[in-house]
Amino acid sequence: MSNAIGTHLLIDLYTCLEDVVNSPLIIQESVTNALEAAQQPIDEISCQVLDDEVVLFAVSPHCHIAVHAYPDMGYVAVDIYTFDLPLQATLIMRVLKQSFGAERVKATSINRGDFGSIRDMKPRKKTSLSAMARVTRTRMSLKQTGSKLKNTGKKVFNVIAKKRDPQPRD
Repeated sequence: MSNAIGTHLLIDLYTCLEDVVNSPLIIQESVTNALEAAQQPIDEISCQVLDDEVVLFAVSPHCHIAVHAYPDMGYVAVDIYTFDLPLQATLIMRVLKQSFGAERVKATSINRGDFGSIRDMKPRKKTSLSAMARVTRTRMSLKQTGSKLKNTGKKVFNVIAKKRDPQPRD
């Protein structure tokens, strides 16, 4: 990290609040608040509303943020590129997660401009789950495990049944 000149943080925000993701004004306020929390003045901010997507781009002296919001899915994709290492992109991410009311976040961080490291080319993923997502995931896992045990039980029963069948003698 010491040789890197910047950080690129890719964020997926899932199950966001519908009224927030539907409003370009609220999205713009959320990004503005996130940059203010990181003590970054905004040089320029622009927003476009497309058929099924809201796209926002914000430029600051030491970073830029691209936001793609998909109201129908409750999903927001955010790219934060900082070229000032002391700037904490994760602080911006936390503010955006709270603003969008995301239940689940997946973040991938890539060091940019680290000319001395091969590891720079391999992104690191970090996922955090809310309590509701954990419950849902656990229930799905238990269903899958139960199904696997049931199928395995059938196979074991068939093997035992075959061993108990009397061998035909000549």
